[in-house]
Amino acid sequence: MKTQIKKIGDTIIVSMDGKLDFETAVPLREDLNRIARQAKGDCVPKKVIFNFENLDFVGSSGISSFVQTLKEFNATIPNKPRYCHVKSEFRRVIKAFDEEAVFEFYDNEERAKKSFDQ
Repeated sequence: MKTQIKKIGDTIIVSMDGKLDFETAVPLREDLNRIARQAKGDCVPKKVIFNFENLDFVGSSGISSFVQTLKEFNATIPNKPRYCHVKSEFRRVIKAFDEEAVFEFYDNEERAKKSFDQ
């Protein structure tokens, strides 16, 4: 899995491409820790959008670790991240691990970005 991070104004877009499995958990956690440090250190509140359009899950071995990593990330930044292009099977699995309803899903990046202003 490859993680691409781009900053557009006050928004950070995290795009994930490739296959998610157990081995990708540690590099993902390191990337998200870096983003959290950036978001906290900058005087402008950051909006974070995850784009899962090109992400594929491979088996269930990495999904619980993946969701836990995202939940930990959600707790470390001031604005709740948004998630877009999340395939229906991924939504079901993520919601199964989402007892606190911390994940917000949107069809695309534009709708996710607009949701911060509502």
